[in-house]
Amino acid sequence: MNSNRLNPTFEGVNFTARNLTAKAVNDSGNSIAPAEKVVRVTGVATDANDWVTLPNIESVPLGHTLTILASASSNFELRTPTASNSTINNVDSDGTQEYLVTDTDIVTITKRTATGWIAQSATFLGATRTAVIPD
Repeated sequence: MNSNRLNPTFEGVNFTARNLTAKAVNDSGNSIAPAEKVVRVTGVATDANDWVTLPNIESVPLGHTLTILASASSNFELRTPTASNSTINNVDSDGTQEYLVTDTDIVTITKRTATGWIAQSATFLGATRTAVIPD
């Protein structure tokens, strides 16, 4: 562990929030890397149909947890990688269905199984949002 209390690094995992922009294409600007633990979505390229992509589920261990800080001034979608057959809240979410992220929420995503993520959203007031089913 390093001595920087504001941005600690443990075993190469980065806890500094990287800024992403939700987009209608997959690229490094809207994809979460496997070693990242916290990302902040600061905008959308076009509209609420733009998305951020989770890392390949095979690249992280069981129990791996990500935090998404939604600060985009718009809602956006959360997806799994294309043709990955991985799920968010038990729904294949690689494009035909996505997890709706409400702006100002904090979304916590945990790898629960070899192919499945569990996502939960907390509102700006700290309340747990009713379960979001990708649609």
